[in-house]
Amino acid sequence: MFLFPLAYLVSFFYAVTQMFKKQIEGFLIFVIVGLPIYINAMSVSFMYGFSRWIPLLQSFKELAVLGACLLVATKLKQKPVLHVIDKLIIGFFLYTLFYVIVPIGSYTIMAKLMALKNLSFFCLLYFVGRFCDKDQVNINKLFSFIVIVMLVATFVVFGERILNQHLHSFTGFSDYNFYFFNTDASGNYGLLWTFETESTAKRFGSIFSNPLEFASAIVLCLAIILALISSKNNTDITTPIQSKASTLEMMGLIASFICIVLALSRAAFISYFLVIYIYGWIISNKKIVHFFHIGAAIIVLYVFYILEGDLYDFILNTITFQNESSLGHVLEWLDGINAMASQPWGLGLGESGRVSMTNKNNTGGENQFIIIGVQVGVLAMALYSYIYFKLIKTGMQQLKITAGKEWKIMLAIVLIKIGMFVPMFTSYIDSYIYLSYFSWFLSGYMINHIQNRQSIAA
Repeated sequence: MFLFPLAYLVSFFYAVTQMFKKQIEGFLIFVIVGLPIYINAMSVSFMYGFSRWIPLLQSFKELAVLGACLLVATKLKQKPVLHVIDKLIIGFFLYTLFYVIVPIGSYTIMAKLMALKNLSFFCLLYFVGRFCDKDQVNINKLFSFIVIVMLVATFVVFGERILNQHLHSFTGFSDYNFYFFNTDASGNYGLLWTFETESTAKRFGSIFSNPLEFASAIVLCLAIILALISSKNNTDITTPIQSKASTLEMMGLIASFICIVLALSRAAFISYFLVIYIYGWIISNKKIVHFFHIGAAIIVLYVFYILEGDLYDFILNTITFQNESSLGHVLEWLDGINAMASQPWGLGLGESGRVSMTNKNNTGGENQFIIIGVQVGVLAMALYSYIYFKLIKTGMQQLKITAGKEWKIMLAIVLIKIGMFVPMFTSYIDSYIYLSYFSWFLSGYMINHIQNRQSIAA
């Protein structure tokens, strides 16, 4: 178990040494290697009796981001020309920052600042990617590291499945959550309800904080692998897309499929196949598209005319929102929607999400958009949604006119954003720090390439 805090510390100090050498890639290695195991690193450290050091260890991720921001800022040689998405994200950050000082909500300034960090910290990651030296980033190397992390996670989840035992039962997970976040153990296995299904079947989180983050990380990895195996050699719109997988990438694809089946997350399962379907459309691969159309038709016919028993009931209850999990999501959504209807400007920072959950006074939740809307209002929720879809639209437009490394980046961010969309309705994706940090860095990195090309052309 000591490997978790050891890997976390080594990756952090590697990032620090690289940033002192003015190399941003060390920070990204920390994001890819250190953040997936963050919760396990903290809980194991707590289990070993290092509770006094936990706040410092927790702060390493924010210190790394601030260090990356400082590095990027000191390397700017001229006043940057802002892209429209830059302006939108600055607007979102300033708007949410305003809620720290206005007398809205029941929380203190410090609690509001904590809620602001949870809500708007992604803006810093975006601008690290937006203004970093793009030539310092070996994107194929970073993408390959993500695949390797997923292979490690696959090995661990196989062990969990074979032994039928949660890794988190041995890492001090529940004690850590109770001590630092006032979260009681729940469910039948002494962890949280998210570690099991309605039928009490175990769901495993592998090296990640919980099964839902694990499932979302699988979708992110799939998007990365599809970008890795695809290539476009020139900017001609008629240029065919080439697809060729190395041994590592093929292993990653197989591992991702095995993991998404074992993760038992309906939202991520849908997203997994949605990403492949959209990928088929993007690269104009009619075989993939036709396979999905035929496969979907066969599955629907099988479910409604042949399938019986518990699996049929599980699928039907999911569709009709009659099982406890689906019904719980709906009730949380309705609670949040009612709050936004009564207070369209928001209830204040911290009134939904992690801060309120820690204080057991949550309003709404289990939906990224609603968590934002409940806290800072419908306008901020609409702005966040617009930024999200603007990134997808921009990436789709750029896929037609880019090639090589840039095209891979555009494809990756489009598939990641599409893949994360469905899980956003059942969880707060930006609370999964590995996914949030990397996806928002890559979003900024995409705009970095676009703006740089436009500046050269001008």
